[in-house]
Amino acid sequence: MQVYTFITTHLIVYMSTLQVISISHQTATLAWRQALQLSKEEAAAFMQELKEAHLVEGVMVLTTCNRTEVYYETNCATPGMIQEKLLRFKQIQDTAAFAPLFTHYTHSVSALRYLLEVGLGLRSQVIGDRQIITQFKESYTLSTNLKMGSPLLHQALQTLFRTHKRVHNETNFRAGAASVGYAALERLMDFFPRKDFAAKRMLIIGTGQMGTDIARYAASFGFKAVSLTNRTDAKAAKLATDLNMHHLPYQHYLTEINEYDVVVSCVGGGAQLQHSQLGLAKAKRVLLDLSVPQGIATTAGQLENTTLINIDQINTRTQAVQASRQAAIAEVEHIITEQATEFSAWLQDLPVAKAIGELKSFFANILTSELEKHQQASEPEAIQAATKVALDRLIRRPAGALRATAGDDRQQLLASMQALFNITPPEESAIHH
Repeated sequence: MQVYTFITTHLIVYMSTLQVISISHQTATLAWRQALQLSKEEAAAFMQELKEAHLVEGVMVLTTCNRTEVYYETNCATPGMIQEKLLRFKQIQDTAAFAPLFTHYTHSVSALRYLLEVGLGLRSQVIGDRQIITQFKESYTLSTNLKMGSPLLHQALQTLFRTHKRVHNETNFRAGAASVGYAALERLMDFFPRKDFAAKRMLIIGTGQMGTDIARYAASFGFKAVSLTNRTDAKAAKLATDLNMHHLPYQHYLTEINEYDVVVSCVGGGAQLQHSQLGLAKAKRVLLDLSVPQGIATTAGQLENTTLINIDQINTRTQAVQASRQAAIAEVEHIITEQATEFSAWLQDLPVAKAIGELKSFFANILTSELEKHQQASEPEAIQAATKVALDRLIRRPAGALRATAGDDRQQLLASMQALFNITPPEESAIHH
């Protein structure tokens, strides 16, 4: 009875779970998503609020134009609590209206699978989106810099980065450009060497979703002189500030348009830009018309030193890439399953790793106390080396025995070890899969 009581009250299991709350393009329109977008400063403040409320042990916020998600490790909070905190933080009054738009993942392995699917671009509007992995890295860096990390969160993100590398090396899922914006910028390499992009001036007309995507991609392609203009000047000005680009007031853009090497039209309707408004190109000029309906008159392509590329020519490229990526999805899902299985095994081994660490600390304390009795020894470095060897030998056999067990046998062995060496057990709870 005493043994049974000890085992049930000192069950050695990891106490926390990895969870996710998400609102994305799969569940909500742009108008709803925009209400919950967080700036970098807001994300930092929100994470700090969750931490100070003792709701999470670790947390990371991912916010893009398509999704706002909170990944966190907790031993007490429910997704509903985190969701309510987010809505209150963004000063949303009608919280009930937003509730159906959220998706929750409450078990560690299912949360990990979702994280991998998002991070690899399986759940992006454009399958295999290249930007999402960079956004994960930026979010993880912010979380780490703010000391918001935790064991499960760290392991999940490291699993994502390993999986991304495997997908890149083992499949064709990442080959080519699948987004219109990215493909449009790639198309420019047919006219200018990429090494010359830094010296080329680009004007983006329209800062809706397409224009915003082009602007965000432009820097990664090496463009440094990018101007943004929009009918609503405040919108273009804000994006220009966020991306450290130049804002060109809409009322002035026609007077300066012939100063640019690349003009990208991303407007949604309105009057077409006529060839007479473009003026004479001083050198080679490329017009990218990504508007629907067309934003630049087809006659503009007849101007000297000017090439006009429309969205249909770009889509021809992206459709072929999308077909290739669709064919590779099964391979990606297989890799995700393998990585999720490894993560699950790591979760199972976490209590053992903790117990081994405690046992090693126990032995190390004994050896250290004995060494202190011989501080005047003539060869202290040799003694320290011998101590390390002895410690490794002491821990090897019990560690092997612990790792060889599973289920109830493992729990009994862990509990017995704690009782035998008087090691304080971690808090009670359970691993959720």
